[in-house]
Amino acid sequence: MIALTSIKSARGPLLWLFAMVWACAVATAQAQQAGSKSVSVWSGVYTKAQSQRGEELHADVCIMCHGRRLNGAGQAEMPPSPAIAGDTFLRKWSGGNLAALFVIVRHKMPIDSPGMLTDQQSADALAHMLAVSGIPPGAKELPTDLGALANISIEAQPK
Repeated sequence: MIALTSIKSARGPLLWLFAMVWACAVATAQAQQAGSKSVSVWSGVYTKAQSQRGEELHADVCIMCHGRRLNGAGQAEMPPSPAIAGDTFLRKWSGGNLAALFVIVRHKMPIDSPGMLTDQQSADALAHMLAVSGIPPGAKELPTDLGALANISIEAQPK
């Protein structure tokens, strides 16, 4: 009976992971079919105001695990967490797109209450992560649409 329970409980995360990969793949395919051109995170894909909202959210929700500087240095009693800004973060995500990152933030964070963030809060959090990584803001807010986010590529350095 224990083995059956373990299998059933393991299916939940696997199904979630499959659904998220599928959603990102569909969003990317839709964006490509729409003829949308891919842009880099370095091309001003968020606003300063959006980043400031993300900074406020980080101070309220994310700082405990990811630290004040978003470097993963949270509170000692918390489990280790990854850096969510800076060179290491950008190298890790380089070649990906913001849709994949958005899905993780929106549906898996915060770790103690996954899915509590709204779409807008998730986009604001991404904007703050980009700002702390030294990526300059632009004139338009980061969208919440997965198809649009799939067209924003993450690069470790500007081209």
